[in-house]
Amino acid sequence: MKASGGTHPVEFSIRRADDPDRRMEVLGTVVDSGRGHVFGWIAKLNEVANSATVKRFPQVEAQADADKPFEVSGYSNSRVTGGIYTCGPLTTVFTPERGKVYQVEFQFSGEHCEQHVYDVTQPRQRTLVKS
Repeated sequence: MKASGGTHPVEFSIRRADDPDRRMEVLGTVVDSGRGHVFGWIAKLNEVANSATVKRFPQVEAQADADKPFEVSGYSNSRVTGGIYTCGPLTTVFTPERGKVYQVEFQFSGEHCEQHVYDVTQPRQRTLVKS
């Protein structure tokens, strides 16, 4: 799970179909370091500073059970000049297939946000998954 398109932190939570406790499990907070958009050393500095000081990472991972619904929630809330930016929570439910690798991406687009699931089993062929 990762964020893209903005530098606001995103908290990801999950729920597996067979979890006896129906509350969402918080996995962690991610932030887009700008890798691929700024100089590599700046992105690395952003990643180190975020992970060491405020426990925000470039991505978080979870193991999902094949053929069982998997629910992911993304939520962004941060202080900005003149107030607070909030987007979400956005919830996506999908059913992973055995042997596949998925990426949930919380995308910022101006003042709006979206959350999508991609099949990244073949990284060069990122495919949108219906959810």
